[in-house]
Amino acid sequence: MKFNPAILMIILVLLSGQIVLARDIAGPVQPVKGSGSYDYSHQDIKLWEKGVAEEQYFVFEPAKPTPEKAGVVVFLHDWLKSSPEHYMAWIRHLCKNGWIVFFPRYQGQGELEETWVFNIVRSCKDFFMENFKRDGIKVDRKKFAIFGHGAGAVLGANVAAVDNYFGLPRTRALLLVTPHRKSLKIFDLSAISRLAKMVVLTGDRVLEENEATAREIFYAADRIKTGHKIYITVYSDYYGEPPLVANENAALAPEDPVYERHVPANRNVFINLANDKFHAPAVRSQPIDAFDFFATYRLGDALLKTTFNGNADLNIFKDNATLRFMGYWSDGRKLRGMIAGDRP
Repeated sequence: MKFNPAILMIILVLLSGQIVLARDIAGPVQPVKGSGSYDYSHQDIKLWEKGVAEEQYFVFEPAKPTPEKAGVVVFLHDWLKSSPEHYMAWIRHLCKNGWIVFFPRYQGQGELEETWVFNIVRSCKDFFMENFKRDGIKVDRKKFAIFGHGAGAVLGANVAAVDNYFGLPRTRALLLVTPHRKSLKIFDLSAISRLAKMVVLTGDRVLEENEATAREIFYAADRIKTGHKIYITVYSDYYGEPPLVANENAALAPEDPVYERHVPANRNVFINLANDKFHAPAVRSQPIDAFDFFATYRLGDALLKTTFNGNADLNIFKDNATLRFMGYWSDGRKLRGMIAGDRP
């Protein structure tokens, strides 16, 4: 068959049109109502902070209106993510839903990993003392939750295992997102309160060893009964622009897109990782996308409501398709949903 350049040109034009169309397809927007939505009870947030280096922590409080009392979410960052700006949109979401968000900068400046849990505990205890002395919102110690991302997910499980020993409130809700263990040790998680509820959230694009860590944490917390813990996997979807990539960085929710200026504060750790093809780009941000609205925001909201505003078990995550729904692309196509189970 004789080659026809005109036919090739037509094919290229058609393909280019499809590519442009794909680039014009935007991701889901934040829902109006329900868990993960912007139907907020507060319109603003306030910040106060204390300490330096590994003893520094940030406290974000709901405002307009200011409540007399609120529960606290301990928010634990990932490797090299010791600025709350990396998670600011998620922190703002939690505050405007009425939660105090406590963000300890446990990593400091080149601190050894062995000290991180104790840095978190020390900062937590100092925060409770400062809160007692300050005029303002008081902490409801019966509403104590831990949200952790990456290294923070591993440390969050460890803190929940030692909270009673160190005189902290018992952890009632745990959201552990894409645990990233690396050189961190995992404590005896059978010490986590049997009253706790735990969601382990991961993605189909995380490294195999991190997926194994997520499963290890899930099963090691064996005092938590089956109905009070759930393992959820988000699937990537490359249909629109930007694509949804469910990897270790997906939980980042920055409002300011540039973070290279934070590298000097963690220079000792960064130098060791700079040549690692996976970790080197981790100082950069990821866009706020469906993973935020429909995974971290929505599942976190649902976990807090289920734990503190009712007594339902976490089978709702398996039985309720709405909680596993990841939204629509702007052309109406549905994103791939999440899967949830108790036997990962």
